[in-house]
Amino acid sequence: MARHTQAYIKANITSELSDNNAGLISASDVRHNMEDTVDSINDIVASGDFDAGTPFRGGNVRVKIINGQNGFFIAESGIRFPNAAGGAQEQYEAYPGALNITHNNLAGLTVGDVHTQYLPLTGGRVMSNNLGLDDNWINASGNSDTVSSNNRGLKFESLSSTVEKIHVGNATTIVFDKDSTQLQTSKGVAKAWINFNGSGSMSIRDSYNVKSLERVNNSAGKFKITFVSGVLANNDYTAIGISNALGDNDHAEEFEINTVGLVDRLGDDAATLRSISFQVLNQAGQKVDAAVNDLVIFGRDPGATSGIAIIV
Repeated sequence: MARHTQAYIKANITSELSDNNAGLISASDVRHNMEDTVDSINDIVASGDFDAGTPFRGGNVRVKIINGQNGFFIAESGIRFPNAAGGAQEQYEAYPGALNITHNNLAGLTVGDVHTQYLPLTGGRVMSNNLGLDDNWINASGNSDTVSSNNRGLKFESLSSTVEKIHVGNATTIVFDKDSTQLQTSKGVAKAWINFNGSGSMSIRDSYNVKSLERVNNSAGKFKITFVSGVLANNDYTAIGISNALGDNDHAEEFEINTVGLVDRLGDDAATLRSISFQVLNQAGQKVDAAVNDLVIFGRDPGATSGIAIIV
């Protein structure tokens, strides 16, 4: 028994197992050539020198499991993929399986902008579409604090396909860097205001959260201002009114300090809208249609806490 190359075995078979017309082939000639083939087959197959012949052309090479016994393809040197894109590529390490590949072991993690579905830590790329946050809070710490970071920062609430609220957490203060002023609540913001002309052809110059202005009973100096729905929690709001002009054609210096009476506060935003009466008296005690009238309303939003001060 001996190990030989494929070419040697073929040449030996040709010379020793030629046509047997002369009866010169012995059993030993047949036997030792068969033994040489068996002994050499592993070396011949393992050589990998089959580019021309391609002995496995047309079918797969399968290592089957039979009776629970595994068959392994053992590649100690590695695997070569000659038809890989960009040229032949080699693999020298075992594939650990999808569940065992860690993200940090991947190549190219810091090259370019490969994860377009994420926001880069450096802030080097802006959003390309809307970002839904459900009802989670946006703040400086996220969930990295040892205590809950809820009720700090901003939170969005979707009420419908067209309406959304932004909540400011009860542990959050808005600070304006321009002048270091702070805002913890919007109670100090006017809920409604109006500037109107009550002389001659009555008109509204500008307004906010005001639904309508009307003259009461066609009487001089008596007006009714109605607010839009949902502006005020009740009728216990603070109203400030000023009126200080005579008429449409009067000169700017010809003004009169009038007294404004804010008398009736009606409505409940249910059966009727909330409204307030605006009456103007001149220094002679007569109701007049002044040209410049201002009204500002401060109060609580529906559902807001009262924050009533303590009397001492």
